[in-house]
Amino acid sequence: MSKIWLRRCLLGLTILAGATDLACAQTLVRLASAQNSIGSLPIVLAQREGLFAAENLKIEIVDFRGGGPAVQALASGSVEACICAADHAVRLRGRGQGGLVLVALTEFHGYGLVALASSPAKTLKDLAGKRIGITAAGSLTDNTLRYFLEEAGMNADRDVEITGVGTGGPMRAAIETGAVAAGMLTTPDVQAALGDPGKFKVIQDYRDLQYPALGLLVLEKWTKGNEATAKALARAVVKAEGLVRSSRPAVEAALADMYPALDPKLRVVLADEAPHLLSANGRMDPKGYALMQRMLKVSDPALVPASYEQISVPALLPQP
Repeated sequence: MSKIWLRRCLLGLTILAGATDLACAQTLVRLASAQNSIGSLPIVLAQREGLFAAENLKIEIVDFRGGGPAVQALASGSVEACICAADHAVRLRGRGQGGLVLVALTEFHGYGLVALASSPAKTLKDLAGKRIGITAAGSLTDNTLRYFLEEAGMNADRDVEITGVGTGGPMRAAIETGAVAAGMLTTPDVQAALGDPGKFKVIQDYRDLQYPALGLLVLEKWTKGNEATAKALARAVVKAEGLVRSSRPAVEAALADMYPALDPKLRVVLADEAPHLLSANGRMDPKGYALMQRMLKVSDPALVPASYEQISVPALLPQP
Protein backbone atom coordinates (compact mmCIF):
# COMPACT_ATOMS: atom_id res chain seq x y z
CA MET A 1 0.00 0.00 0.00
CA SER A 2 1.58 3.30 -1.09
CA LYS A 3 1.89 6.24 1.29
CA ILE A 4 0.16 8.49 -1.27
CA TRP A 5 -2.87 6.16 -1.39
CA LEU A 6 -2.98 6.01 2.41
CA ARG A 7 -2.88 9.80 2.71
CA ARG A 8 -5.70 10.11 0.17
CA CYS A 9 -7.72 7.50 2.04
CA LEU A 10 -7.26 9.26 5.38
CA LEU A 11 -8.11 12.61 3.81
CA GLY A 12 -11.29 11.13 2.36
CA LEU A 13 -12.30 9.71 5.74
CA THR A 14 -11.66 13.07 7.41
CA ILE A 15 -13.83 14.89 4.89
CA LEU A 16 -16.56 12.24 5.23
CA ALA A 17 -16.48 12.49 9.03
CA GLY A 18 -16.75 16.26 8.85
CA ALA A 19 -19.71 16.05 6.51
CA THR A 20 -21.40 13.53 8.81
CA ASP A 21 -20.89 15.77 11.83
CA LEU A 22 -22.36 18.70 9.91
CA ALA A 23 -25.38 16.64 8.84
CA CYS A 24 -25.93 15.45 12.41
CA ALA A 25 -25.61 18.89 13.98
CA GLN A 26 -28.86 19.74 15.75
CA THR A 27 -30.30 23.05 16.90
CA LEU A 28 -31.27 23.02 20.56
CA VAL A 29 -34.80 24.26 21.30
CA ARG A 30 -35.89 24.38 24.94
CA LEU A 31 -39.61 24.10 25.64
CA ALA A 32 -41.12 25.23 28.93
CA SER A 33 -43.97 22.90 29.87
CA ALA A 34 -46.82 24.26 32.00
CA GLN A 35 -48.50 20.89 32.59
CA ASN A 36 -48.61 17.26 31.52
CA SER A 37 -51.94 17.25 29.69
CA ILE A 38 -53.36 15.74 26.53
CA GLY A 39 -52.38 18.95 24.73
CA SER A 40 -48.73 17.93 24.97
CA LEU A 41 -49.40 14.75 22.97
CA PRO A 42 -48.20 16.22 19.63
CA ILE A 43 -44.91 17.24 21.27
CA VAL A 44 -44.40 13.73 22.67
CA LEU A 45 -45.36 12.17 19.33
CA ALA A 46 -42.95 14.41 17.42
CA GLN A 47 -40.16 13.37 19.79
CA ARG A 48 -41.00 9.64 19.73
CA GLU A 49 -41.45 9.43 15.97
CA GLY A 50 -38.23 11.30 15.17
CA LEU A 51 -40.01 14.28 13.63
CA PHE A 52 -37.88 16.79 15.54
CA ALA A 53 -34.72 14.89 14.69
CA ALA A 54 -35.72 14.87 11.01
CA GLU A 55 -35.72 18.68 11.21
CA ASN A 56 -32.28 18.66 12.90
CA LEU A 57 -33.81 19.84 16.16
CA LYS A 58 -32.85 18.72 19.64
CA ILE A 59 -35.76 19.31 22.02
CA GLU A 60 -35.29 19.82 25.74
CA ILE A 61 -38.40 19.93 27.95
CA VAL A 62 -38.28 22.03 31.12
CA ASP A 63 -41.20 21.43 33.52
CA PHE A 64 -42.89 24.20 35.51
CA ARG A 65 -45.80 24.34 37.97
CA GLY A 66 -48.39 26.07 35.82
CA GLY A 67 -48.49 28.56 32.97
CA GLY A 68 -47.39 31.62 34.96
CA PRO A 69 -43.87 30.39 35.79
CA ALA A 70 -43.48 28.71 32.39
CA VAL A 71 -44.24 31.88 30.46
CA GLN A 72 -41.87 33.84 32.71
CA ALA A 73 -39.12 31.53 31.49
CA LEU A 74 -40.13 32.31 27.91
CA ALA A 75 -40.16 36.06 28.55
CA SER A 76 -36.72 35.92 30.17
CA GLY A 77 -35.22 34.05 27.22
CA SER A 78 -34.25 30.98 29.24
CA VAL A 79 -36.37 28.88 26.87
CA GLU A 80 -37.20 29.33 23.19
CA ALA A 81 -40.84 28.23 23.35
CA CYS A 82 -43.55 27.46 25.88
CA ILE A 83 -46.24 24.76 25.90
CA CYS A 84 -48.71 27.15 27.51
CA ALA A 85 -52.21 28.59 27.26
CA ALA A 86 -52.56 30.90 24.28
CA ASP A 87 -53.74 33.75 26.50
CA HIS A 88 -50.15 34.23 27.67
CA ALA A 89 -49.28 35.33 24.14
CA VAL A 90 -51.79 38.17 24.49
CA ARG A 91 -50.36 39.19 27.86
CA LEU A 92 -46.82 39.16 26.48
CA ARG A 93 -47.87 41.31 23.55
CA GLY A 94 -49.65 43.69 25.89
CA ARG A 95 -46.34 44.14 27.73
CA GLY A 96 -44.54 44.85 24.47
CA GLN A 97 -42.81 41.45 24.34
CA GLY A 98 -44.42 40.23 21.14
CA GLY A 99 -46.04 36.95 22.15
CA LEU A 100 -47.10 34.61 19.34
CA VAL A 101 -48.88 31.27 19.07
CA LEU A 102 -46.55 29.41 16.72
CA VAL A 103 -48.66 26.22 16.73
CA ALA A 104 -52.11 25.67 18.23
CA LEU A 105 -52.10 22.38 20.14
CA THR A 106 -55.68 22.09 21.39
CA GLU A 107 -59.08 23.04 19.99
CA PHE A 108 -60.93 22.84 23.31
CA HIS A 109 -60.44 24.05 26.86
CA GLY A 110 -59.52 20.82 28.64
CA TYR A 111 -60.20 21.69 32.32
CA GLY A 112 -62.98 20.90 34.78
CA LEU A 113 -63.69 22.22 38.27
CA VAL A 114 -63.71 19.12 40.49
CA ALA A 115 -64.79 18.57 44.11
CA LEU A 116 -65.24 15.59 46.39
CA ALA A 117 -68.44 13.66 45.67
CA SER A 118 -69.44 14.27 49.29
CA SER A 119 -69.32 18.07 48.85
CA PRO A 120 -72.71 19.75 49.17
CA ALA A 121 -71.73 22.16 46.36
CA LYS A 122 -73.50 21.59 43.07
CA THR A 123 -72.76 24.85 41.28
CA LEU A 124 -70.10 27.53 41.30
CA LYS A 125 -72.34 29.76 43.42
CA ASP A 126 -72.36 27.06 46.11
CA LEU A 127 -68.61 27.62 46.57
CA ALA A 128 -69.10 31.14 47.94
CA GLY A 129 -66.76 31.72 50.88
CA LYS A 130 -64.68 28.66 49.98
CA ARG A 131 -61.11 28.17 48.78
CA ILE A 132 -60.78 27.11 45.12
CA GLY A 133 -57.59 25.68 43.66
CA ILE A 134 -56.02 26.88 40.41
CA THR A 135 -52.68 25.87 38.93
CA ALA A 136 -51.03 29.30 39.34
CA ALA A 137 -51.89 33.00 39.39
CA GLY A 138 -52.32 34.39 35.88
CA SER A 139 -52.79 30.94 34.39
CA LEU A 140 -55.57 29.62 32.15
CA THR A 141 -57.26 28.15 35.23
CA ASP A 142 -57.17 31.53 36.98
CA ASN A 143 -58.63 33.36 33.98
CA THR A 144 -61.32 30.74 33.47
CA LEU A 145 -62.42 30.69 37.08
CA ARG A 146 -62.61 34.48 37.28
CA TYR A 147 -64.64 34.66 34.07
CA PHE A 148 -67.23 32.13 35.20
CA LEU A 149 -67.43 33.62 38.69
CA GLU A 150 -68.42 36.90 37.08
CA GLU A 151 -70.88 35.05 34.84
CA ALA A 152 -72.41 33.68 38.06
CA GLY A 153 -72.67 37.19 39.51
CA MET A 154 -69.79 36.69 41.95
CA ASN A 155 -66.64 38.66 42.72
CA ALA A 156 -63.48 36.57 42.46
CA ASP A 157 -61.61 38.68 45.00
CA ARG A 158 -64.35 38.87 47.64
CA ASP A 159 -66.69 35.92 47.31
CA VAL A 160 -64.12 33.10 47.14
CA GLU A 161 -60.45 32.52 47.95
CA ILE A 162 -58.41 31.56 44.91
CA THR A 163 -55.15 29.75 45.62
CA GLY A 164 -52.39 28.34 43.42
CA VAL A 165 -51.84 24.63 43.96
CA GLY A 166 -50.12 23.28 40.86
CA THR A 167 -51.30 20.55 38.52
CA GLY A 168 -52.11 16.85 38.56
CA GLY A 169 -51.18 15.07 41.79
CA PRO A 170 -50.86 18.16 44.00
CA MET A 171 -54.28 19.45 42.89
CA ARG A 172 -55.96 16.11 43.44
CA ALA A 173 -54.34 15.83 46.88
CA ALA A 174 -55.56 19.33 47.79
CA ILE A 175 -59.12 18.35 46.88
CA GLU A 176 -58.91 15.02 48.73
CA THR A 177 -57.54 16.55 51.94
CA GLY A 178 -59.97 19.47 51.94
CA ALA A 179 -57.22 22.05 51.45
CA VAL A 180 -59.49 23.38 48.69
CA ALA A 181 -63.25 22.93 48.34
CA ALA A 182 -62.80 22.40 44.59
CA GLY A 183 -59.90 22.52 42.16
CA MET A 184 -59.13 22.73 38.47
CA LEU A 185 -58.06 19.44 36.87
CA THR A 186 -57.17 18.93 33.22
CA THR A 187 -57.29 15.97 30.85
CA PRO A 188 -56.44 13.21 31.83
CA ASP A 189 -56.62 14.13 35.53
CA VAL A 190 -60.35 14.81 35.23
CA GLN A 191 -60.96 11.38 33.72
CA ALA A 192 -58.74 9.71 36.32
CA ALA A 193 -60.57 11.42 39.19
CA LEU A 194 -64.01 10.57 37.82
CA GLY A 195 -62.81 7.01 37.23
CA ASP A 196 -62.48 6.63 41.02
CA PRO A 197 -66.07 5.52 41.79
CA GLY A 198 -68.00 7.76 44.16
CA LYS A 199 -65.02 9.91 45.13
CA PHE A 200 -65.17 13.02 42.92
CA LYS A 201 -67.66 15.04 40.92
CA VAL A 202 -67.48 17.91 38.43
CA ILE A 203 -68.89 21.21 39.64
CA GLN A 204 -68.40 22.93 36.28
CA ASP A 205 -67.03 21.34 33.11
CA TYR A 206 -65.13 23.52 30.63
CA ARG A 207 -63.93 20.73 28.34
CA ASP A 208 -66.54 21.41 25.64
CA LEU A 209 -65.59 25.08 25.28
CA GLN A 210 -63.92 25.85 21.97
CA TYR A 211 -60.87 27.62 23.30
CA PRO A 212 -57.13 27.68 22.41
CA ALA A 213 -56.28 26.18 25.78
CA LEU A 214 -52.77 25.14 24.83
CA GLY A 215 -50.34 26.24 22.17
CA LEU A 216 -46.67 26.36 21.40
CA LEU A 217 -45.84 29.97 22.26
CA VAL A 218 -42.80 31.94 21.11
CA LEU A 219 -41.62 35.54 21.08
CA GLU A 220 -41.74 37.52 17.84
CA LYS A 221 -38.12 38.64 18.21
CA TRP A 222 -37.03 34.99 18.39
CA THR A 223 -38.90 34.06 15.20
CA LYS A 224 -37.30 36.98 13.36
CA GLY A 225 -33.82 35.87 14.32
CA ASN A 226 -34.53 32.15 13.94
CA GLU A 227 -37.10 31.86 11.17
CA ALA A 228 -35.76 28.56 9.79
CA THR A 229 -35.77 26.99 13.25
CA ALA A 230 -39.30 28.28 13.96
CA LYS A 231 -40.57 26.81 10.69
CA ALA A 232 -38.82 23.49 11.39
CA LEU A 233 -40.33 23.36 14.87
CA ALA A 234 -43.79 24.11 13.48
CA ARG A 235 -43.45 21.50 10.71
CA ALA A 236 -42.55 18.76 13.17
CA VAL A 237 -45.43 19.53 15.55
CA VAL A 238 -48.04 19.88 12.78
CA LYS A 239 -46.90 16.54 11.31
CA ALA A 240 -47.39 15.04 14.77
CA GLU A 241 -50.91 16.50 14.88
CA GLY A 242 -51.55 14.60 11.66
CA LEU A 243 -50.38 11.39 13.33
CA VAL A 244 -52.99 11.88 16.06
CA ARG A 245 -55.59 11.22 13.36
CA SER A 246 -53.73 8.72 11.20
CA SER A 247 -51.81 6.42 13.56
CA ARG A 248 -53.66 5.00 16.55
CA PRO A 249 -50.68 2.75 17.52
CA ALA A 250 -48.37 5.79 17.65
CA VAL A 251 -50.89 7.68 19.79
CA GLU A 252 -51.32 4.77 22.21
CA ALA A 253 -47.54 4.37 22.56
CA ALA A 254 -47.09 8.09 23.23
CA LEU A 255 -49.87 8.09 25.84
CA ALA A 256 -48.24 5.12 27.56
CA ASP A 257 -45.03 7.18 27.79
CA MET A 258 -46.90 10.21 29.11
CA TYR A 259 -49.05 8.36 31.65
CA PRO A 260 -47.41 5.05 32.59
CA ALA A 261 -49.32 4.84 35.88
CA LEU A 262 -52.71 5.64 34.34
CA ASP A 263 -55.28 2.85 34.07
CA PRO A 264 -54.92 1.42 30.52
CA LYS A 265 -58.69 1.79 30.08
CA LEU A 266 -58.35 5.53 30.67
CA ARG A 267 -55.54 5.71 28.13
CA VAL A 268 -57.93 4.18 25.60
CA VAL A 269 -60.43 6.95 26.43
CA LEU A 270 -57.72 9.56 25.86
CA ALA A 271 -56.76 7.99 22.54
CA ASP A 272 -60.42 8.17 21.50
CA GLU A 273 -60.76 11.81 22.56
CA ALA A 274 -57.43 13.11 21.22
CA PRO A 275 -58.54 13.71 17.58
CA HIS A 276 -61.47 15.80 18.86
CA LEU A 277 -59.52 17.76 21.46
CA LEU A 278 -56.38 18.55 19.48
CA SER A 279 -55.76 20.89 16.57
CA ALA A 280 -55.59 19.24 13.16
CA ASN A 281 -53.30 21.75 11.47
CA GLY A 282 -51.71 24.00 14.10
CA ARG A 283 -54.08 26.90 13.46
CA MET A 284 -56.18 28.59 16.16
CA ASP A 285 -59.90 28.82 15.58
CA PRO A 286 -60.97 32.51 15.50
CA LYS A 287 -64.12 31.76 17.56
CA GLY A 288 -62.09 30.20 20.33
CA TYR A 289 -59.72 33.15 20.25
CA ALA A 290 -62.66 35.56 20.61
CA LEU A 291 -63.83 33.72 23.75
CA MET A 292 -60.31 33.88 25.12
CA GLN A 293 -60.28 37.65 24.64
CA ARG A 294 -63.52 37.98 26.61
CA MET A 295 -62.13 35.86 29.45
CA LEU A 296 -58.95 37.88 29.60
CA LYS A 297 -60.88 41.14 29.79
CA VAL A 298 -62.60 39.92 32.95
CA SER A 299 -59.42 38.86 34.74
CA ASP A 300 -57.41 41.86 33.54
CA PRO A 301 -59.56 44.84 32.44
CA ALA A 302 -56.47 46.94 31.72
CA LEU A 303 -55.04 44.37 29.29
CA VAL A 304 -54.34 45.74 25.82
CA PRO A 305 -56.33 43.61 23.35
CA ALA A 306 -54.54 41.91 20.47
CA SER A 307 -56.11 40.92 17.17
CA TYR A 308 -56.12 37.35 15.91
CA GLU A 309 -53.70 38.43 13.18
CA GLN A 310 -51.23 39.81 15.73
CA ILE A 311 -51.06 36.54 17.66
CA SER A 312 -51.19 33.86 14.96
CA VAL A 313 -48.35 33.31 12.47
CA PRO A 314 -49.67 31.27 9.50
CA ALA A 315 -46.58 32.19 7.44
CA LEU A 316 -44.47 30.03 9.77
CA LEU A 317 -46.81 27.04 9.55
CA PRO A 318 -46.72 24.39 6.82
CA GLN A 319 -49.06 25.41 4.05
CA PRO A 320 -52.12 23.14 3.53
